[in-house]
Amino acid sequence: MDKNEQAEVSIEEKQLLLDEINSNDIGIELVHIVFAYCFLLLCVISIAPKIYIASNIYYLSKDINDLQSRKEALKAENAALQQKLESVKFNFLTLEIEEIK
Repeated sequence: MDKNEQAEVSIEEKQLLLDEINSNDIGIELVHIVFAYCFLLLCVISIAPKIYIASNIYYLSKDINDLQSRKEALKAENAALQQKLESVKFNFLTLEIEEIK
């Protein structure tokens, strides 16, 4: 046998090899894309409530802190008003006692 005879490949064999390569094409199939989107959607659906609840907890705690600071300010203002009231009562009673004498 001659080296040229061994190396020759017919056109049909070449076509069969090309068809086999094309049929074994490794690509992303539609099923895999749909599966990936379904997985992504499932992740978003499972994580969204946690994000929503955490956000609500944050804003509620901000409101609670604001209300607590207002409460403390009102307590301080109430104490100051109580002192003024006691002072006015004392002055009124001393004036009343002086008028009686």
